[in-house]
Amino acid sequence: MPLLAQDIIPKGHFHKDSVKIGEELPYSIWVRYPKDKDVAFPDSLFDFSPFELDKREYYTTKTDSLESLDSAVYYFSTFEVDTVQYLQLPIFLINEFDSVVLLTGIDSIILNHVVTQIPDSIAVLVNTNYQKVSLAFNYPYFTIGLIIFLVVALIVFLVFGKHIKKAIKVFWVSRRHKKFIKLFELLLQDNPIEVEHTLSVWKRYLEKLLSQPYTKMTTKEIIALSDDNLFADHLKNIDLYIYGGDRSADMSVEFDSLLQFGIAKYHDKIKKIKNG
Repeated sequence: MPLLAQDIIPKGHFHKDSVKIGEELPYSIWVRYPKDKDVAFPDSLFDFSPFELDKREYYTTKTDSLESLDSAVYYFSTFEVDTVQYLQLPIFLINEFDSVVLLTGIDSIILNHVVTQIPDSIAVLVNTNYQKVSLAFNYPYFTIGLIIFLVVALIVFLVFGKHIKKAIKVFWVSRRHKKFIKLFELLLQDNPIEVEHTLSVWKRYLEKLLSQPYTKMTTKEIIALSDDNLFADHLKNIDLYIYGGDRSADMSVEFDSLLQFGIAKYHDKIKKIKNG
């Protein structure tokens, strides 16, 4: 008997129970559905908050006499500081004239805090006091207002669309940069394991910022992208600390050089967006 829409239950789960800030986090999603139907998984435009999508891997559809099976693996990272973070994803069952949204179960991941105390400057205060609101709602006025808003928005977009796109891109690049700065200043650098993790966070940030595979590059390849000999020396000293057992270098000084390199690349990126 063919599956009905209410019988199609997407599945999704993280591949591990805990994760560090900025660390790659795989998440598998799959669904069985009637072979005469089509499904669509969330793409890069979907809001995966509190997670950020790094990449996706789709697998070939498997079909038997009645059903098809689609699956994919999403690779996320998180820069939020909540101890427990949750994710529930939709799968869209495509019909002739519309689509049905099917949700996976909610899965959670525990954030492994490298830093045990967050400074007051980035603490988030939440007002949980109950606020009474009016239940009355004027739908005709709302509809008219919405139509006017959409018309004005369309006119503004047609006239200023290019500038708006640039402004949006600058906003998201700046938002990611601010998160990176806060996180980078909090990461520990007391032992080779934490130093390696801090270096990994720095590489992942540059990889997203510049669309270059920093996480797969060797130190020699990264140095080749920069003409700064002093920066090259700092990067080599970090490698010696992690892999060579040389503890003579001050990691705070070495990583400050990497931070300044990232800040410079950020400003170059913003300038490129605005002039593009």
